[in-house]
Amino acid sequence: MYIKKLDNKKTFEKDGFILLNTNLNSDMNFNHIVNEIYTELDHLVYNKDLKSYGGYIMGNFGINQGPLGKKLFSLVFNEDFVTIFENIIGKKIDKFCINFGGNLTLPNKGFQHFHMDGDFKKEMYLVSIATEDINLMNGPTEVCAGSHIKKLSFWKFFFSKKNKKKLIINKGQILIRKHNLWHRGTINKTNKYRLLLSFIFIPIDRKNQLV
Repeated sequence: MYIKKLDNKKTFEKDGFILLNTNLNSDMNFNHIVNEIYTELDHLVYNKDLKSYGGYIMGNFGINQGPLGKKLFSLVFNEDFVTIFENIIGKKIDKFCINFGGNLTLPNKGFQHFHMDGDFKKEMYLVSIATEDINLMNGPTEVCAGSHIKKLSFWKFFFSKKNKKKLIINKGQILIRKHNLWHRGTINKTNKYRLLLSFIFIPIDRKNQLV
């Protein structure tokens, strides 16, 4: 069950993102999948030389969800959530191809400069599911609300007035954001890695234009 708000679409169009409450944190199947994910991730993080992987210097890694991604997707994208997603986006879910991804931030690392995910004009949405609590200490994503509305060069954006928000997300909550919303990773100040898993939606007619 998802907590619905009548202004979901309006808020999303204005801010470029929206955070939805769910009851996933009390769902036994969700927690079982989460435990599987972290068991595999612990093995990778604590048994591999991560210095050989791209992204180590910044401490910010792209994640491939593997087979567990399909389990998570099937659970999250039930009929209830699909209806909400389609209402917010204004398109049917079958009009998109979907990639499974995510972000892993290492302890005491993770700082990024503000950026967009790809070309401003191309259409893409990211749906992120919090598999843990993300707070001010463990590297929350910082967004500039409303920065998706007008295209700006980096330097014009850099000197512009910004409405910056660090996204505090509780386990089980779902974040939907537009790819052209300016955002950055912040430093994970804890002694444990921070994970955020995402599903990337790109219109089928643009699947050969992945960015």
